[in-house]
Amino acid sequence: MRDAQKALARALDDLNAMGVLEEMRVKRFSANLCGGPAARDGLMPEPWVGALIWHRPAGYFGYKTLTLLGIWAIQRENVPLIMLGVRRLAFAAPFYDAEAYVKLIRGAFDLYYDDKGNPPPTPALTFAYDAAKRLEQREVVAKTLQKLATEHTENTEEQ
Repeated sequence: MRDAQKALARALDDLNAMGVLEEMRVKRFSANLCGGPAARDGLMPEPWVGALIWHRPAGYFGYKTLTLLGIWAIQRENVPLIMLGVRRLAFAAPFYDAEAYVKLIRGAFDLYYDDKGNPPPTPALTFAYDAAKRLEQREVVAKTLQKLATEHTENTEEQ
């Protein structure tokens, strides 16, 4: 199982997942409202790894909803599948302390949100990873994540 995760992590590395997310975080989101990128992994229900950033809306009550934006690789029937998507999480901690939250949320989100960063149940895009087409797939990843970030930003501003 861990060998499968290593292969999936290599696929995300080939697609420059962390680089794209870091660039997006710096260019698109306020440093006070966005954290990551961070790597996540799991073994159930199938081996997976992910790279993601998280963002919350501005304002005092912005902490109530956090949005994960990322790229995940999962192993299905010996084929590495790449998933790009957005997930929204509800605040799950027993209380909100603004000072601690602002300091800690930049490094990790699972202290305040009951989630480990699993792949989205309905990804915006899924495709089979092909090492021979990695440069073309890198472009698809970058463009799709930019589109998702734009849609997410517009949706959170309307709320």
